[in-house]
Amino acid sequence: MKENIVPSYLPAASVTLTPKAGGEPVTVFRPYEAFTLDALEQHAAQNECGALLQLGQRYFSGTLGAKQDYKKAYDYLKRAAELGAQDAQMLLAAYYISEETGVLKRDPQKCIEMLTLAAENGSWKAMEKLAQAFRTGGSGVTADHDKAYAWAVEAERMIRIYWAFYTQPNFVDFNETQKEILHAHTRISFALASCHADGIGTKRDLDAAMQRIDAGEQFVCQATGLAKVPMFEERRAQLLQRMKKDETRAAKAKREAEKKK
Repeated sequence: MKENIVPSYLPAASVTLTPKAGGEPVTVFRPYEAFTLDALEQHAAQNECGALLQLGQRYFSGTLGAKQDYKKAYDYLKRAAELGAQDAQMLLAAYYISEETGVLKRDPQKCIEMLTLAAENGSWKAMEKLAQAFRTGGSGVTADHDKAYAWAVEAERMIRIYWAFYTQPNFVDFNETQKEILHAHTRISFALASCHADGIGTKRDLDAAMQRIDAGEQFVCQATGLAKVPMFEERRAQLLQRMKKDETRAAKAKREAEKKK
């Protein structure tokens, strides 16, 4: 794993606007999701990385005016990946694990290699997938709890970096992206809390698990203005129950040990 990973590419289109009332032009960044399919095709013809990535995503999932076409999606994603789009590299990994696409031969090891490349180039989505894959194993992947925990930690850090980018004043119309990031941060906070609670890739520590829950809820509350988040409150209650059970077992073990003296 690389140290101090940062996003190699952000899919945000630079747009220069001229105020109607006059004044200096202003440059803002908008999501490629806001572009029409025809506009994206024109930008892709100029080898624009973000347009290629967005076209690949649309044809892969069959959304926003594009009819699902895995081969067409692959061609766009491959071009975007070669230009450094880490999320294109992440999506290309799916071609090595899903038989549905019918484009590449199934190769779980190659899938992990592509996910690792995407993660090392700053894709939190790839990091999250790696954390899940190494935690559970299967589908040709050997479980590795140390890697699972390490990638989960890195995903949480990277998600915060993305949030800082997409909440800048000159990044407009990124509401859906922000929602996606908040949901991802919640998932990864729960995953990290679970790692600490179950001793997955790190020492079993319910206090550390609780700290992950607290930090995750604080992040969401600061982002949304909410005072509390029900899902985090539920996880906190579950952890408190486990803490009480641990305390009960420890007290019982202590009493039994004293009886044997």
